[in-house]
Amino acid sequence: MDMTIDYLVADPSGNTTILVLTPVPKEEHSALAAKLLALPGIEAEQVGYVTREAGKPLRVDMMGGEFCGNASRSAAAWALACDGGTQGVYDVSCSGCDTVLPAKVAQKGDGLYEAFIEMPYPEDVSGVLVDAGDVPARFFRVDLPGITHFVHFVPDLEGIDKEKYWHILADYVDGEDFPAYGLILCDTKEQAMIPAVYVRDTDTLYWENSCGSGSAAVAAALACTTHRNVACYMKQPGGTLAIAAKVNEKGDLQQIFIGGPVQLGEVRKAVL
Repeated sequence: MDMTIDYLVADPSGNTTILVLTPVPKEEHSALAAKLLALPGIEAEQVGYVTREAGKPLRVDMMGGEFCGNASRSAAAWALACDGGTQGVYDVSCSGCDTVLPAKVAQKGDGLYEAFIEMPYPEDVSGVLVDAGDVPARFFRVDLPGITHFVHFVPDLEGIDKEKYWHILADYVDGEDFPAYGLILCDTKEQAMIPAVYVRDTDTLYWENSCGSGSAAVAAALACTTHRNVACYMKQPGGTLAIAAKVNEKGDLQQIFIGGPVQLGEVRKAVL
């Protein structure tokens, strides 16, 4: 049976996301997401299902049950747009993460918002050596709720064989049961990164235009290796995200934030 849904397309720093605003049973999320991503004229990378109930945090359920910082930021921007305000703070609950995350949003123009969100605390940050053929490559494994990222710092992203690194990582994680995992190739000198994310339940791999959780993983890896606060802009293929990490007096990681622009499209209807 066909279903009519309301949705909008959000562009958080290039990580184009379809936000579904109509309640959809969870067991239908993956199949409906595939149909939405196949709609002509929409070059989106992911789908999130947004629920808003009075007195409760905004709820975002991603298509594969993964966690997504950019979709969470976008949902907060949509809530501000619905409220007709110019700025606000919204609590956001996202799939893959048990923590409620505060998002601070400000309107910047017609459909344009600036949204910052505190990211979930990593369950673990560790250095791992991955077989890369000639010599082992050092990756930082950052276990965030709902997604595990592998950050690899490189001297230069220009001309890098990103597919080679993806296959190296895919071989390394073969046999692990991650709901979602990502590869982040990062050049700290240029403050630039290239992210890729694989989601198990939808069997999708995207070289993303920007990645919020991947940016948080970079901030965590930098803070944990330098034992210092981190604050910088991280260029991504589709835009720029601000990242920040705070450490305590002992140099232990305390908080991670990401933020940047979110462009919201008009609410549309689709019969699927």
